[in-house]
Amino acid sequence: MAGTRTMGTTLTMKKAGDEPADTVIAHLTSIGEVNGEREEIDVTTLDSPNGAKEFISGVVDFGSFDIAGNVIDGVQVSALYSVFNGQQNRDFEIVTPSGTKLELNGYFSSFGFGEKTTDGLDTFKATIRVSGAPEYTPASI
Repeated sequence: MAGTRTMGTTLTMKKAGDEPADTVIAHLTSIGEVNGEREEIDVTTLDSPNGAKEFISGVVDFGSFDIAGNVIDGVQVSALYSVFNGQQNRDFEIVTPSGTKLELNGYFSSFGFGEKTTDGLDTFKATIRVSGAPEYTPASI
């Protein structure tokens, strides 16, 4: 097989506190890339071979990823906006139709309401800042 489709991928915000259930964030039009980038630690000394800089691997930062979606009734968007305003770290889960799963912790570092135009859709967008390392589970074959 040449690849797998991502149509049908879900993003779920796990319940916290007195919330009755997890929130599957509905009507998403995109879920951005989750990328890790490892810092480098300079260990160059005055006697480094050939006068060349030397490095070792440092900590990894998984950065942020964007989500975007359509507003249907506003209730879900209001709940997400409340989480943004509450400055809470939450657990999230991204699952593809093939069963690949990415579990991570993070918080909404930005939240926006889309541009309103004469022929546009009511939309929202947000950025989730990843805290710690995501856990990747491949689809079972």
